[in-house]
Amino acid sequence: MSSTDCPGGTDATEQADVRSLLLDRNDIWIGQILPYVGTGHYAFLGAVNKRMNHLYKEYCDKAQKPQKVMGENGKRSATATDTLYSAVFSSVPCAQYWLRHKSETPRQFWVCRAIAKVGNLPVLQFAHKTYGYSINTATCHAAARFGHLQVLKWLLEQGCQWDPDICASAAAGGHLDMLKWAREKGCPWDEVTYSVAAQHGHLNVLKWAHENGCPWNASVCRSAAQGGHLHILKWAHQNGCPWNAGLCASAAKGGHLDMLKWARENGCPWDNRTCQNAANLGHLDVLIWARENGCPWDQATCNEAASGGHLDILKWAHRNGCPWDSRTCSTAAANGHLDVLKWAFENGCPWDRTTFWTAAANEHLEVLEFLHEKGCPWSASVCHVVASCGNLTILKWLRANGCPWDSRTIKGATQCGQTEVLQWARENGCPEE
Repeated sequence: MSSTDCPGGTDATEQADVRSLLLDRNDIWIGQILPYVGTGHYAFLGAVNKRMNHLYKEYCDKAQKPQKVMGENGKRSATATDTLYSAVFSSVPCAQYWLRHKSETPRQFWVCRAIAKVGNLPVLQFAHKTYGYSINTATCHAAARFGHLQVLKWLLEQGCQWDPDICASAAAGGHLDMLKWAREKGCPWDEVTYSVAAQHGHLNVLKWAHENGCPWNASVCRSAAQGGHLHILKWAHQNGCPWNAGLCASAAKGGHLDMLKWARENGCPWDNRTCQNAANLGHLDVLIWARENGCPWDQATCNEAASGGHLDILKWAHRNGCPWDSRTCSTAAANGHLDVLKWAFENGCPWDRTTFWTAAANEHLEVLEFLHEKGCPWSASVCHVVASCGNLTILKWLRANGCPWDSRTIKGATQCGQTEVLQWARENGCPEE
């Protein structure tokens, strides 16, 4: 009997051909199939085969990725080869596959903390009981911050202890029900609960905390200012929350001019930190208004402008009589802001050996070249710090241009394990005693 005589034989063959055609077309994978999965699954899809690895990278490079991803060392920009914790810990099989290929020891707490952020209790139980990954109070904080009450309950059943940061974490996430539950169970709290709720704009949390006796201090108003939440600042002030000059400094830091104006109109004090913060973060409009309304400033304003690389602010401040000193050049050099450093030097700002040292400590060769060309003083401490950093290129440049060195160069390289630098220094006659 031929295939055409079999019931459904032709249809089955045609369906197989269609599937084969679809799977062989990269445009269908990238345009229709992979978007169904989404970004952040590289550890799983990239390991299928070389073709899938290439396709998934190509898809992720074109797709809109999250601005920031949770990582073992905080937050950073997303890349095509990221695997998000929400994917890794979405199920026990996914977690098992991923954990099997990790080298972390069970005593590293970040694994369970990351699972608590995702909120998958079976995965957390599996990682803790099967792989021995540790849980602690920080795991509780993560569960509270992201609103996973069942996870928090289980952690406490396992012996994790209450502390005030559990309430603060729930407040930061705006999880009022969790905060209420924690307080009913006897969890302590303190002023931080207020402060983080204010910073993140959770007025309902603030009101409930106030009604239920949570202590507060001036950090609450300061946090509201830092987060740019004027309505919360107004409510806190109307309800008797204390404030101080740190509020105006925080508003300036965030560039919240409307908040700064309101605070001043209602009698909030300020000091030179207001101008410093505005200068450091590049808020020229805030700085101008503050000065027009009598806010004090000092050398730190120019220093902070230089540190942040804000040449326009440094020019305006200097033109309007703000004092400066050698720290202005040093902070510009330390942060690699060569344009700021050049302008400051050309306009009479002093510098000293610290200027050269800070540029060296932060490995800014282009800045060092300019400083040396213009006669900025140096000392043997420059070679010492460069050797400690392990930057052989800069050390060679320093020595070629006559920078002195002493036994500290050898000591710095030795203490920091810079073997290549150590070998070169000894071969080139660096003193050891």
